[in-house]
Amino acid sequence: MPKAQPEKAPNSVGSGGAVRIDGGRVGTGFPGSALEEHVDGAAGIRAFKDRWARVAHSGGVRARWTKALLYAAALGSALSGCAISVNAAHQVALVVVPPICTSANSSMNIVAHEDDDILFIDSPTYTDVAAGRCLTTVYLTAGDDGQDASYWQGREDGAMAAYAKMARVSNSWGTTWLPTVSGQAAVTRTLDGTDIRLIFLRLPTGSPTGRAIHHHECLSKLHAGTSTVIHAVDGTANYTSDSLRATLAGFMTTFHPGVVRTLDYTGPYGDGDHADHHNAAYYAYEAQRDYATPHRVQGFRGYPMTLLPANQSGADAARKLAIFLAYSAHDSHACQTAAACRQDRRYWPWMLRTYQVSGPPAPAVETSQDAPTDQIPAAEASLHRSQA
Repeated sequence: MPKAQPEKAPNSVGSGGAVRIDGGRVGTGFPGSALEEHVDGAAGIRAFKDRWARVAHSGGVRARWTKALLYAAALGSALSGCAISVNAAHQVALVVVPPICTSANSSMNIVAHEDDDILFIDSPTYTDVAAGRCLTTVYLTAGDDGQDASYWQGREDGAMAAYAKMARVSNSWGTTWLPTVSGQAAVTRTLDGTDIRLIFLRLPTGSPTGRAIHHHECLSKLHAGTSTVIHAVDGTANYTSDSLRATLAGFMTTFHPGVVRTLDYTGPYGDGDHADHHNAAYYAYEAQRDYATPHRVQGFRGYPMTLLPANQSGADAARKLAIFLAYSAHDSHACQTAAACRQDRRYWPWMLRTYQVSGPPAPAVETSQDAPTDQIPAAEASLHRSQA
């Protein structure tokens, strides 16, 4: 598919943009002043002002809903042409969670890079997609490796191609800017005809050992507290540790997964895994404590699983490789053919393995003030409520 062009996010879209139609909450909260400042002078916002004057008198929920929807349309008009496979009027939109997406039928992956879910969480992810479950995957970093936008945009394209292949549907996606509880927006792709959603936070990638390679910012420094804020590589958002955790917990509350999957939150830095993998897992584990819906937590090993015995059949490895190749066609740093991947000392061992972690979280995982460490659920604990 054509490469996604850089989107321009609104300065702020409020904290209540999510909509639940399964008996859950209804969010409003599109701050007019912030949006108006961003697009003032555009024909769309002028049209909003004209139309809003005619409906404001109705008051109450109806008026607030109308205002939110009109602002979405106005911003879409102002940002025309910025997104792929989506009508401009829907670029900033309320998110409707289909009634079928109950917690029993929904899951969420939270990973660092655009190939992590394919390489390390493949069997559960593929099973969910094949079964038609509702799946949301959140990518914390842009996967930029210090490269320019064309590289990390390609990796996003690769993630979309891989999910389309898993779902056996056309690689056609809609794009919206999803309002977050941090008052910012996250670019969100939804695979047409499915309940598969990918959310890209586009934070800078760190080195495998946790060093910053992009403007001296990385998740390792943020989580350790040696830096107080991290900025998205496209300049659309910034997060503190607290607001990043709150944003992830907000995604969980909006899409109410019954299982939250991430990478290895039990291992320490320096164990051979990529530091970004651990950071994504630490933040995911910390965030799920503020997610009240009963859920399970699963962590998966990254690079170090190469040292463990192969545990995937030849057929499963071949299927995993085919999905990965749909991704790697967009990532020049990865193997490009089945033959090359089978000869690669990194990629082929990963195709033959998937390992779930067990045990308590690593010491680097911040413990809840209200929950002693010995009460924190281990990997794949029985169905539980958040310990926060």
